[in-house]
Amino acid sequence: MNRIVRMLAAGAIAAACLSSCAKEPSVDWDALREDAFEAWMSRNGDGAVKQPSGVYIKKLHSESSVVKPPKAGDWVLIDYTGRTMIAGDVFTTRDSAVARQQGTFEYYTHYAPELVEYELGGAMIDGLYHALGAMTEGDSVVAYIPPALSYGAYGGSFGNGYQGQISSVSANTPVIMNLRLDKIVPDPLAYENTQVREYAYDNWGLSVTDTIAKNMYRRVIVPGRDTTHVRKDSIVCLYYVGQFLDGFVFDTNMADTARKHHIYDSNNSGKYDSITLTVGSRDTAYIAGFYKAVEGLRYGDVAQVVFPSTYGYGSTGTSASDATVIGPYSPLVFTIEVLPRYGDGTALHPYTRKGVQSVDGNEDGVWATGFVVGAVEGTSVETGAKYSDTVTVKTNILLSDIRTPSEASRVFAVELPEGEIRDKLNLVDNPSIYRKKIAVYGNITQYLGQKGVVDVTQYTKR
Repeated sequence: MNRIVRMLAAGAIAAACLSSCAKEPSVDWDALREDAFEAWMSRNGDGAVKQPSGVYIKKLHSESSVVKPPKAGDWVLIDYTGRTMIAGDVFTTRDSAVARQQGTFEYYTHYAPELVEYELGGAMIDGLYHALGAMTEGDSVVAYIPPALSYGAYGGSFGNGYQGQISSVSANTPVIMNLRLDKIVPDPLAYENTQVREYAYDNWGLSVTDTIAKNMYRRVIVPGRDTTHVRKDSIVCLYYVGQFLDGFVFDTNMADTARKHHIYDSNNSGKYDSITLTVGSRDTAYIAGFYKAVEGLRYGDVAQVVFPSTYGYGSTGTSASDATVIGPYSPLVFTIEVLPRYGDGTALHPYTRKGVQSVDGNEDGVWATGFVVGAVEGTSVETGAKYSDTVTVKTNILLSDIRTPSEASRVFAVELPEGEIRDKLNLVDNPSIYRKKIAVYGNITQYLGQKGVVDVTQYTKR
C-alpha cells in the first residue's frame, strides 16, 4: 500500500556542497546536512516558521485560529503531494491532476485523501508526524522536512499510481510536502460506521431499522423474476461492481463495466465471469460482505449494499502493484446481481432447460441455451427423441443442460425455421455442433408435446 512510509531504497544525497568531504572519516554528516538544510531554508523558506522538531511550516489555509492537533493513536485523513527539496521533483501525490501532469496517472488509482494512523515511529515519516502536530482540521500547509525527519538512511519508494515523475527518494534527502489535514479520527471504525449510515440515508433513504446485518444496508434496484429467495446454504452465482463511497469503481467481474472505467485486465480474461459462493458458509474466498449481502434476495435481483470494513478489508486494507489500493477502514458499496437459477430469458442470462420448462404459459422474445444433443424424429419428444448426431430430420434439434441426456425431461426441442438458421444448426448437415453449446432467440410454447422454442430468429455459439 502506498503511504508516506519508511521503505527501503538505494541512494544517497546529491547535494554538491557535501560531496567534497565524502572520504573524510571525521566529518559529522548529519550536522552538515542540517546546515545545508538551514542554509536552503534561509534563502527559499518564503516565510515558513521553524517548529521545535526542526520542521518548517508555512500555513496556506486555516479554518481556526486555535490549533487542535491530533493525539497519538488518532487516525488522520490527509491529502498531500511531496517533492524533493533540491531538485523539486514530485515523488508522491494523492492528486489526480498532478499525476496526469507527471505522466504517472493510472485509472485504477483512487486519488483521494488517505486515512493513516497518527503515531510517531509508525506508518508515517517523523517529519509528517511533527508537521501534523502543528495543524488542526482544515489546515493546509507547506512542510519543509529535513533529512533526519524524512526518509532517512534508506530512502523511500512509491507506486500504485501515487508516484510522481520520480518513484523514489534517495537516502538523506530533505523533502517538501504540500499537506492538508482533512479530518482527525479518534475512532476509525466508528467514523466509517457513521459514513455508511449517512450514505444509506442520504442516497437511499434508509435508516437503522432497514439494516440487514449490523451496519449493513441494502436496497433492491432491479427485482428478479424468480419468486424463490436465497437462503442460507444456497449456492449462488454473482456479478458485482465494487465502489468507494465517492463512486470510484475499483473492481468488477463484468467486462463491459471494467472497460468503461478503464480497469479491464486483458491478462486475466477469466476474471470476467460470475463468481460462485455458498451463502452462510465460512469460506473466505470472498469478503464477508458478499455472503451477508445476498441472503434474502431473490434469484435475479440486482441490489446495492453498503457496509464498513468489518465486512470488507478490515483495518489493514489491501495493496497490489497493478490494482486499486483499498485503505484501512474503507467502507464499500457493491452492486450485486444474483444470477437467476435457470436464467431469465435475457441474452446475458438465457433460460436453461429448467428455465424453459418452468415458464408459466407462453413467453415471446427470449433466449434459451443448452448443448445440442439430438433431434426429434416424430411428433413428440417423449416418443421420438433421438440422442445422437446421426439423425435424419433437419426441422428441429434438442438442447439439454447436460451433454449426454437419455430422457425427455432433460431436454427441450427447438424448431428450426427454413433458411439460414436451419442450414447452420441442423445436425444432418452440421454434425460438428453435436454436444456443443448454443443459445437461440425465439418464443417459448408447447412444441412436440412439451415446452420448447419456436419462431427462432437468432442464435449464437457458446
